[in-house]
Amino acid sequence: MLIGAIEGGGTKFICAIALFDPDDSAEKKPEIIEQIRIPTEGPEVTLAAASDFFRAAQDGRRESRQGLKVRGGLNIEALGLGMFGPVECDTRSPRWGYLLNTPKPRWSDIDVAYRLQRELGVPVRLETDVAAAALGEWKWGAGRGAKVCVYVTVGTGIGAGILVDGAPLRGHFHPEVGHMRVPKIVKDLGAKASGGHSSLRGRGESAGSGQFADTGFEDEKFKGVCIHHGDCLEGLASGPAIKARWGIAPEDLPADHPAWRLEAEYLALAFSNIALTVAPDRIIVGGGIGLHDGLLDMVAERMNGLLGGYIQALDSADAIRRYIARAELGADAGILGAAQLGWEAARP
Repeated sequence: MLIGAIEGGGTKFICAIALFDPDDSAEKKPEIIEQIRIPTEGPEVTLAAASDFFRAAQDGRRESRQGLKVRGGLNIEALGLGMFGPVECDTRSPRWGYLLNTPKPRWSDIDVAYRLQRELGVPVRLETDVAAAALGEWKWGAGRGAKVCVYVTVGTGIGAGILVDGAPLRGHFHPEVGHMRVPKIVKDLGAKASGGHSSLRGRGESAGSGQFADTGFEDEKFKGVCIHHGDCLEGLASGPAIKARWGIAPEDLPADHPAWRLEAEYLALAFSNIALTVAPDRIIVGGGIGLHDGLLDMVAERMNGLLGGYIQALDSADAIRRYIARAELGADAGILGAAQLGWEAARP
């Protein structure tokens, strides 16, 4: 069974054709037999290029109109779409498939799913890009066996997909974990300056021993970079936030830079909130920043202090290290999850 898949991101669209074994109920990871990368420009140009890739594969052309090489004779049965958001994923809504109030210029109020469905003539299943990545990890990666899992990506933005028995959690809207509020970090000035109180002490820490005492930075002065909320989680802990705060891109920061300890504090706050509210079996972390060497170890140490032993299963830093899993599928999580969405659309 051939399934089309699109991972629609803010900087690039990845389009792929996945080959599923028709006899094993999608338990086996599909083979990606064709894949292209399209820069995310305006919606007309980008969606036309994506559609033409799949039409070229169906028509037997050797390349699309954009000059992208493609094998012919590949007739997809359905399309799975993981899309940057916010996007209307509820099929009962008259605005299903529309991008909503997105910060991406020119993309708000754009009908993405119906357009692709009309142009390709196949059923389309739509979820957010992070929900698609969560589905990929749940099916074939670090989320295998979890009843409830949360996939968090930390990079240019921060987002999360929440799955319950493999189905994305959604109420009146899809979750927007990246825009949760977390307390801003105030530098621990030590016992004398703070009257014996430390703003960052965890369980077992003495006054004045907070881990940011030597950073020389007070984050209360940083306004955040989110265009909607300023100092939400994404506004404080995304890649652009790190660069705006320190004047250095995350990939150029040395391993011992205090930025990583501050990042660990914000992620520990967010992951503690997730553990206490959603109570997932596992938190899976992806993204270029989220997978920075040593970061999740610092997050686990900090979560241990923040949770204070309240959750019995997470009563030590070692237990939390096992609870926070590194994404196993890497950059393929989103496109594989989108392929799984397409497989589900082909088998209603």
